[in-house]
Amino acid sequence: MFVSFFLLWLFICFFIVQIKSRRPKSFPPGPSTLPVLGNLHNLSLDNPLRDFERLRRKYGNVYSLYLGSKPMVMLCGVQAIKEALVNKGVEFAGRPQDMYVNITTENKGVILADYGPKWKEHRRFALTTLRNFGLGKQSMEDRILGELQHTIADLENSVGSTLCPQVMFHNASSNIICQVLFGMRFDYNDWTMKEIVRCFTENAKLANGPWAMLYDSVPMIRHLPLPFNKAFTNIAVCQGIAVPWINEHKKTRVPGQPRDFVDCYLDELEKRCKDPSTTFSEDILSMYSLDLHFAGTDTTSNTLLTGFLYLLTNPDIQERCQEEIDRVLEERDKVCFEDRHNMPYVQAVIHEMQRVANTVPLSVFHNTTKDTEVMGYTIPKGTMIIPNLSSVLSEEGQWKFTQGFHPENFLNDQGDFVKPEAFMPFSAGPRMCLGEGLARMELFLITVTLLRKFRFIWPEDAGEPDYTPVYGVTLTPKPYHMKVQLREATMFASAALLVAAVLLYLLLFKAHSHSKNFPPGPRPLPLIGNLLELNLDSPIVDLERLAKRYGSIYSLYIGSRPTVVLNGLQALKEALVVKAVDFSGRPQDMMVNHAIFVKANAPGVVLSDYGPGWREQRRFGLMTLRNFGLGKQSMEERILLETDRIVKVLQQSIDKPIDPKLLFHNAASSIICQVLFARQYDYEDEFMKFFVGLFHETSKLINGRWGMIYDSLPMVRGLPLPFRKVFSLFKDAHERRMELLTENKKTRVPGKPRHFIDSYLDEIEKRGDVSSSFTEDQLCALLLDLHFAGTDTSANTLLSAFLYLMNYPHVQERCQQEIDRVLQGKVLATFEDRHQMPYTQAVIHEIQRVSNTVPLAVFHQTTRDTELMGYFIPKGTTVIPNLSSVLSEEGQWKFPQGFHPENFLSDQGDFVKPEAFMPFSAGPRVCLGESLARMELFLITVTLLRTFRFIWPEDAGEPDYTPVFGTTQTPKPYHMKVQMRAAA
Repeated sequence: MFVSFFLLWLFICFFIVQIKSRRPKSFPPGPSTLPVLGNLHNLSLDNPLRDFERLRRKYGNVYSLYLGSKPMVMLCGVQAIKEALVNKGVEFAGRPQDMYVNITTENKGVILADYGPKWKEHRRFALTTLRNFGLGKQSMEDRILGELQHTIADLENSVGSTLCPQVMFHNASSNIICQVLFGMRFDYNDWTMKEIVRCFTENAKLANGPWAMLYDSVPMIRHLPLPFNKAFTNIAVCQGIAVPWINEHKKTRVPGQPRDFVDCYLDELEKRCKDPSTTFSEDILSMYSLDLHFAGTDTTSNTLLTGFLYLLTNPDIQERCQEEIDRVLEERDKVCFEDRHNMPYVQAVIHEMQRVANTVPLSVFHNTTKDTEVMGYTIPKGTMIIPNLSSVLSEEGQWKFTQGFHPENFLNDQGDFVKPEAFMPFSAGPRMCLGEGLARMELFLITVTLLRKFRFIWPEDAGEPDYTPVYGVTLTPKPYHMKVQLREATMFASAALLVAAVLLYLLLFKAHSHSKNFPPGPRPLPLIGNLLELNLDSPIVDLERLAKRYGSIYSLYIGSRPTVVLNGLQALKEALVVKAVDFSGRPQDMMVNHAIFVKANAPGVVLSDYGPGWREQRRFGLMTLRNFGLGKQSMEERILLETDRIVKVLQQSIDKPIDPKLLFHNAASSIICQVLFARQYDYEDEFMKFFVGLFHETSKLINGRWGMIYDSLPMVRGLPLPFRKVFSLFKDAHERRMELLTENKKTRVPGKPRHFIDSYLDEIEKRGDVSSSFTEDQLCALLLDLHFAGTDTSANTLLSAFLYLMNYPHVQERCQQEIDRVLQGKVLATFEDRHQMPYTQAVIHEIQRVSNTVPLAVFHQTTRDTELMGYFIPKGTTVIPNLSSVLSEEGQWKFPQGFHPENFLSDQGDFVKPEAFMPFSAGPRVCLGESLARMELFLITVTLLRTFRFIWPEDAGEPDYTPVFGTTQTPKPYHMKVQMRAAA
């Protein structure tokens, strides 16, 4: 009797303990839990989104639930989600590993992989490879528009009747990503296509549905024959399709000549085969590919389904889109992704589609990687985190209209497109959606192309539309039908285009009978070309004068070499972005090429011509720099450590005029040296003095008068003229780098790189191929590239920065007020702090605009015969992108002349970056060190402004903002006075 009573009492105590909160101290609050089930009783298993919102109203933006015995924390609202996923990105970047969705996919792939080296390597590889196969480039546009022709054919066959678009959009999205991954597309009626789409659709519903919740909450039922087993069957079906494709690739591939993503992965496997620590394996590849295939299919197609549901039922919005599309595209035969910048209303509509579609409402679940805090609550390591993106996309106070479909959410009062901070349909932080670039491009090109050709109508007999989505990993609209009509404008367009084509042909025929349609320009003289048209000390003003006379594209002759100068945003973007491959070459017969080749016999990466070697070297450079901290906290620490040295130098100069030129060059050089050589040199070190001096002198000579004479008059190249100094300096530089290389080879441990040199030597050994582009000579040239790029541009921009800040004390003071407010209580600034400093960000970007540090970029060359804005440009033509013309172009800036941070501020005081801001150039040849430069400029400027007040000396006279021209422009020498701030 006593035993029974005792057991009953024990059971009641256990039950009460289970009912009462099991939450540790300072853990987010939440509802009481039940034994075994946790908080399953608090949620609708079919669609818990309303329950999550109800609990948020009761417990706040950070609250906890239990999934069975597993604690999980819900994050709601912009503030909580940004603090966790962005400000503390690494701490919240894990993935839970014992969930239904992980087990069905065998814990392979990249989306569900836990945070660590394996995930980092595979995510980096995926991003790099997808970019190489056209993500965000014209080749990707061509794939999307090509696939869209099949969709159009289906719609044309349905004109006048009704159809269900669900499978149509899934087929198109699946085929687009399939071409990138496997190099193949399928007919929409093909069994393979139908089966893949079916499996993806079913698994999306299952993964966040009631049976998945039960699977995750009650582990003892996992082996029972319940409906959740269907997902395992579907994955096996997809594996059965993907594995034979991969096996076929293994038979037909040519190593080193990848056709698609699978070939690239197999190449990477071969490279790493001798590395025992590699995370790459053939066993992962099939699930990895399916991971990307699913991500590239389901979210985009469901967003399109939602988008067209709203367009059908809001015909006024559809019509306004079509008016804007017709006006922008006029008689052009197809849209391009760049057209989005001229379609603010269409952009607003597409972004509002994404907001209301709310396609991935709970993101993909996260996991904490260590004990951490968010919004004052303590979150232990290993806690599951659910970012409730729904709560952000409809958060009061973040949107003009939180409910319904209102494109005005993305338009300012002037009708310009704006993107609110709360727009995060792709999540945020390190685990942000891998396919964001592809999704954005697909949504724009597909929506615009279809709206241009068709009118979409809600069928009369369809009743009232039901916008309530079907819940799953991705939300999808309930099935609906739509009626399709050809637009009247489209019916006449074919005839108009035919007439236009005939007229254009006649005009071109007539023009070609008189000239080759090369861009106009001043008449060249024998031998010297247009040398006399230019001030050889600084030709910028002359280039602007010629643009006014001949237009945004004109030609000059550098000796006998034809050269095309590009001016203004439209010309530069069409060449460097839209037709990037055509304009991605580098001239190889210039003084700078010859000087580097004197000893290195290798081009490096900045001056390397477009081709496989350049792509390999650039890819390696970017990946290795990232591995050593570019854009990460370790890089911040290097920059802040170096900034501390600047602070100490300045503290010794309080109230005394100081020339900052060498100071900023030494600091920038030391930062990049830490990445390249893992050394922080003393500013008085002979190595440091030599290379800083080298960069000063060669920058002036290469683009100066003697550089122009060398490039224009080949017959003088052997004469003992001042340009020989460049060859002498580069020869000495090569010998010093070889000494450094020899020293590193003695101390390195293969496979354990300490810095960039070790990583490159590891790569040479991995490849072991005499025909490889990876050589020790190339390493020396690459080191010079990165050292110069990482020193001269950042240092000269900082020199311009403090010249302007001293002479605009009200701007300096306003920056300091913002810095003090944001950094209050913090010891150091972080790069993430820039998001809270719109005015400081605007000032730093305006500094980059007015400093115009690389005014003519690095010269390009056409890789094949091409056209640009109606002009014919033959293969091998030197092309000069005049970045100066863009950075001060009328119509692109509120204030094109003078120093005005307002150029980067909206009417609401938010930071905005105009399209014409391209100090790092644009397209595939954009500056390799852009990320490092941006981080350096922000951290150094903010730290120094927080500590000091910078004053223009009373006896210095009027400041002279006219720069000294060279490869990089630098301000004329000046002095500054430094005072400690009272707040500091």
